[in-house]
Amino acid sequence: MEFLNRSRAGLMTSLDDPDIDDYLDLEKRAHDLCDRFNAPGLLEDERRTILAELFGRELDAESVIRPRFQCDIGTNIHFGRSVKVNYDCIILDSADVYIGDYVMIGPRVQIITVNHPMDHLQRRRIASICEPITIGDDVWIAAGVTVLPGVTIGDRAVIASGAVVTHDVPPDAVVGGVPAKKLDIVRR
Repeated sequence: MEFLNRSRAGLMTSLDDPDIDDYLDLEKRAHDLCDRFNAPGLLEDERRTILAELFGRELDAESVIRPRFQCDIGTNIHFGRSVKVNYDCIILDSADVYIGDYVMIGPRVQIITVNHPMDHLQRRRIASICEPITIGDDVWIAAGVTVLPGVTIGDRAVIASGAVVTHDVPPDAVVGGVPAKKLDIVRR
């Protein structure tokens, strides 16, 4: 699909694009699947089947995603092994999101690949520019964190609760705050 390829490539897209309906169909599909996943009373096997359809592949047996989970496309999210996603996670995946092995994502985390231009007239058309996000192995993203477009989080990094990650995080770093900055914390 051309619209999604342009979005993944970081090219500006908007409601004016002639193939916007293709994108909106993908988005509706993902939203419908998320609604089914988030329905109360489902068995774990039923949830895993819905997630496999949403992502276009099965999660490994050790990975867990708790409801409420929301995303825009689903197939742009690439999970490693033994990923734990806690309640109320939102991943806006108009560009690719790569999540490494043994990653822990706390409750109410937002991973956002989409941004909008500063020009107000472009925003009226819902113009968007998307950038991929990469999260390395053994990363812990604590509760309430927001990860913004284009960010890479290095292996074994820890992102403190409530942080807004606007820039790359090196491996083994502990960051926190708004915007997130390196914290001098002794790791135990």
